Amino acid sequence: MTDRNSDPNNSIRPEDLQAQLSVGRDAYYADLRYLGIKADKDDEGKAYLTFEQAEQIRQLRSYVSKYGTRKGFVYEKVDDESNIGSSIVKSTDNSIETAQSNIGTEIATTEEDIYVSDIRPTEQVNLDNLFNTAQEIAARNIAIPHLLAVEIANNMKFEDLSPELQEKVRIAQDAANPKKHQPKLIARDLLKQWRSQRAS
Repeated sequence: MTDRNSDPNNSIRPEDLQAQLSVGRDAYYADLRYLGIKADKDDEGKAYLTFEQAEQIRQLRSYVSKYGTRKGFVYEKVDDESNIGSSIVKSTDNSIETAQSNIGTEIATTEEDIYVSDIRPTEQVNLDNLFNTAQEIAARNIAIPHLLAVEIANNMKFEDLSPELQEKVRIAQDAANPKKHQPKLIARDLLKQWRSQRAS
């Protein structure tokens, strides 16, 4: 790694390389971490990349553009540095490693996704098991609200009912026990008549 106070010849500023590759800030920093690159600084404390570091990022970007993932990338060292200018444009970044970025945005914009496989997902899935599991989950989701409603109803009292429902209950009670024809009295009279008939 180049000494902090040395003259960073054949180097490039981070923002210049990002512009050159048309790559966003988050994906760029993800490339640095994937490659294990730690930027050097010049005498003014400004971050810069060496030719080889920049070339690694260029090759990785090309690989990602072609395959859609960083997985499997292998860097091929390039000795010709003629395609990198020696002039340095001053950067407001103090260092790449201390640059802050939104983690959620970085995950969303990074091509590498640990849940994405080169193999089609359906090739590794047993459809019968998948749909059986889905049906069980659906059945549970459908049944749970009804089971909860039954349990709540079993623990409710008359006072818990709305005024409309309380009135319906009163009507049903009156129908089952009319004041003029109370079932209890009618049953007593019928039983009395039946006993009389048996005794005669």
